[in-house]
Amino acid sequence: MATLAENPSFSHFSPPTARRKDAQAAASVAIGRLAGWESAVSEIRTWPEYRTEPLHDLAASARRLGLQKLWFKDESQRFGRDLGSFKALGAPYAVAMLLAGVVEQATGQRPSTDDLRSGRFRSITERVTVCVATDGNQGRGLAFAARTFGCRCVVYIHGHVSAGRKEAMERLGAIVIRIDGEYEASVGRAREDARMNGWHFVSSTSWDDYASNLPRDVMSGYMVMVEEALAQLPDPASLTHVFMAAGVGSIPAAVFLGIAGRLKHPLPRFIVVEPREADCCYQSAVAGKPTPSSGSLHTIQAGLACREVSPAAWKILDWLASDFVTIPDTWAEDGMRALAAGQGDMPIVCGESSAGSMGVLIHAGADATLRTALGLTSDSRVLLFGCEGATDPDIYRRIVGDSADAVFDRQNDSLSERPSTSGTQEACA
Repeated sequence: MATLAENPSFSHFSPPTARRKDAQAAASVAIGRLAGWESAVSEIRTWPEYRTEPLHDLAASARRLGLQKLWFKDESQRFGRDLGSFKALGAPYAVAMLLAGVVEQATGQRPSTDDLRSGRFRSITERVTVCVATDGNQGRGLAFAARTFGCRCVVYIHGHVSAGRKEAMERLGAIVIRIDGEYEASVGRAREDARMNGWHFVSSTSWDDYASNLPRDVMSGYMVMVEEALAQLPDPASLTHVFMAAGVGSIPAAVFLGIAGRLKHPLPRFIVVEPREADCCYQSAVAGKPTPSSGSLHTIQAGLACREVSPAAWKILDWLASDFVTIPDTWAEDGMRALAAGQGDMPIVCGESSAGSMGVLIHAGADATLRTALGLTSDSRVLLFGCEGATDPDIYRRIVGDSADAVFDRQNDSLSERPSTSGTQEACA
């Protein structure tokens, strides 16, 4: 049975289709095409930039919030702080596979990613252009991919993308074009320019149930984050709740599908968190079909400022997502500050587009209605994904009141003070 709760701060919806066989059947084609991501995970683990990013056991926070366990998957230093986002997994893998295919078609020889890095086939790859529309992280990942594997990159941003994020992409070698309008307008411009110029639009958004290679490869790359988290959890099957922020829905679809594919029933509650002003997944859940957000899209949660859900990702969420929550920006800010402070836990750098889940837990600790709606109890074992670090250092400092570097320094101090153990924080940090 569907449940709906609204108050001036948040909205919550639990859809009737969650885990139903008919919803699973509707998603079956997309699910089948995303299966077999192991090769992507194996490939990325061979890259020189790769290291396992940590899963933090936030025991002190769990006690304060009335939970049994709280884990936080930390992507704040993925491929270095300058990238600092799980988006550095998807686009680079997709670009590597794209360029390997281009070289193979031209030479009859399929190159390795080491071959592409070496510049051996640069005379072929430099004629390829990849593009994307982004709020920041996807464009940064794509620019990194183009620089690493030897092609050209054009990134489209909308009017609300910060100057700091634009400059970060330019430093990585991307041509960045700012357009009037919101995120969907930049998507339309990027796709049309790609069509006219023979470029390759690299995005996780799929309109064809992942029949196309590029969005499928992007999603496969994201599974590295999921596989790492599951490997570091002491007992993945004991999870009761998994929270994930959503933009167009691709990321929670990948995360929930990856976890569901590894665990037996009963599955944990899969909870989608969105800004109130950019709530396309929530609106789609309430309507029972892909439905645009009617919000302003003005939110500090820049990576989530999307008007429309990915059609293919929606089918997976319609099956797996048990809860949809919309929140004000202040909740994301609360989450950022709490994670940075640590308060007995590892201090963590988490950007504004990923901290909303922590904000939900903080406010659920003081709001019985929200806590009950989400089924949170003293027995709950919760997993959060922190998908980005301080991707705009100036915005991070303004919200948290301290620099990301200072928080990282406290994190390093905390690590040096802890005894060497086999626990998830110490072993994987």
